[in-house]
Amino acid sequence: MKIIKYLSILLISLSPILVISCGDENDDTFIGEETSPSQNLSRPEFDKYLTTTTMSDVSLRCRFTNGGDTWENMKCTVHWRKYTSKPSSTPKASDMNKHESMRIYATTSTKTTFDKTHTGFSGGNYVYYYFECSNSKYTAKTDVTYCIVKR
Repeated sequence: MKIIKYLSILLISLSPILVISCGDENDDTFIGEETSPSQNLSRPEFDKYLTTTTMSDVSLRCRFTNGGDTWENMKCTVHWRKYTSKPSSTPKASDMNKHESMRIYATTSTKTTFDKTHTGFSGGNYVYYYFECSNSKYTAKTDVTYCIVKR
């Protein structure tokens, strides 16, 4: 059993990627690696805020270009914080205390729209947030912005 552990050869063939690795289970040495289509990708780009509010609901929504990747590889996280009144100074990204994965709301061949909806807000609440979107190679972030829950 020790021989297999230390002298294992792992062949992984996932179309279109072929990776051949030798060594023990903690060894990251690669003998060969075929190029992957993900090497032609670019950073996702923010396209548009689509956030909406009602008297108790906030739907944090955004659209990003895919950077040449497929929508299945797109992921987005919203970082946000609720304030009962407008803060005296604009909060920074580091002030956001909630971090949640977003669901894919809609897709096209080049753009993906994400959504995270919350309910139970009071009218007049300020919700500050920013989005962090990634494809299979790069990550992009938006600036901090805010919305006000309707009264």
